[in-house]
Amino acid sequence: MSSPNNELTLPLLPIARRPRSLRTELLMGQLAVLALVVLGFGGTMYALVRQSVYREAEADLLGAAQLIAQDLQNGRPGDRAEITRAYRHRFGPAPRDHAYFAIWTPRGELIGGSDPLPPHVHPLDQPPPEKGPRPFVAQTHGPDLELIVRGPHGEQILVGRPLAKEQDRLGRLLFTLCVVGALALGLGGVAAWWLARRIVRPLEKLTETAEQISARRLDQRLEIEPTSAELTRLSSVFNRMLDRLQASFAQQIRFTADASHELRTPVAVILTQAEHSLARPRESDEYRGALDTCLRAARRMKRLVDDLLVLARADSGRLEMKPEACDLAEVARSALVWLEPLAVENGVRLASQLQSTPIHCDPAQIAQVITNLVSNAIEYNRAGGEVFVTVHPKSQRGALTVADTGIGIPKEDHVRIFERFYRADKARTQRAGHGTGLGLSIVAEIVAGHGGTVEVISTSEQGTTFTVELPLEAPAEGIEPL
Repeated sequence: MSSPNNELTLPLLPIARRPRSLRTELLMGQLAVLALVVLGFGGTMYALVRQSVYREAEADLLGAAQLIAQDLQNGRPGDRAEITRAYRHRFGPAPRDHAYFAIWTPRGELIGGSDPLPPHVHPLDQPPPEKGPRPFVAQTHGPDLELIVRGPHGEQILVGRPLAKEQDRLGRLLFTLCVVGALALGLGGVAAWWLARRIVRPLEKLTETAEQISARRLDQRLEIEPTSAELTRLSSVFNRMLDRLQASFAQQIRFTADASHELRTPVAVILTQAEHSLARPRESDEYRGALDTCLRAARRMKRLVDDLLVLARADSGRLEMKPEACDLAEVARSALVWLEPLAVENGVRLASQLQSTPIHCDPAQIAQVITNLVSNAIEYNRAGGEVFVTVHPKSQRGALTVADTGIGIPKEDHVRIFERFYRADKARTQRAGHGTGLGLSIVAEIVAGHGGTVEVISTSEQGTTFTVELPLEAPAEGIEPL
């Protein structure tokens, strides 16, 4: 929008308010609560004392009025009535405490009273009550409190006086309450500052320690101080998070190093063969042999790169899945047909017992799971051994079992066999020289992505059994696959 002078007017952007510190928030909150308590307590006390003072003044005026009524009852004329000396002393001898009274007939004629009477004094239009818990009418006029009672013959008797003495008393009380309240707020403020500092100090130490933690210093941990259950729990949770991060970083570093090591071998083979072949002119058979070696190395490298890509997608949550209704038995049967030549080459017999088990899954990925498990069972088997594959429904899940009679896996290695590039022992590494060490890791990722589980039971030198269980039904809506 332009101004009349054709100048561009920019809208004013709101200025971001700097957040207050937790210590300030705690201090202000505690002071606010303390101020409310002090004001509430002081106000309540002042109101109660003021009510008590007024009730006491009313009682004194009522006593003086009742004595005047008693004089009238005894036949004393109204013009000779007076406030007794005892009550005048109670009211106060100072001129500002001077009490006054007036007596009117039922018709409103003044028949007695103090001299002089305040100009505002006059009888009531309706006579005061004769009985009850408050047989009088109390009224105020400026600083004066007045009480009107009924006389023995229907007269109206008014007794009043200034409440200067009571006002002084209430003023002193108010001053005392203000001083005590200010002291309470001061002491409370110091206590609130100390408490806020005590609460925030451990958090500041945690912040300082957390700021020193970096990707290269993940071994640092927060010091757990028994200051409060909440802070202790926060420190413990943060340290456990750092443990997980450190383990994840270590796994990534190890994964990168292992991948580099695995890729270096086929690259070195290709480079060696190429340099050797180009060193001098050779026969066509020699070139063919070198190219065949390079091809095998390139295929191994491609297989490793494909496996790494699958795991990278799984880590980023982008493992593409195309689930559909299929029969787990048919998927396993197709995979076994494709693996039969590998079994024959290694002198291993493939056997199966496949029951129809409808599931909802990505057939290609489940076929990769079966292929990885069965190829491992063949590679790590003995000559003349057997691999037995079963598929059957099991408690609303489809179960796939791959059992072999091979060299087995030591018990202490069961928890690590699904780690990337991990091989249980040297014998397995040597026998699977062309493997990548990622097969079981891919199995675990694919099975987890389908909402299933994979377990292993193995005894060294006796054989290994892998059991995969997958849901029979499609996953619930709203749950995205990995």
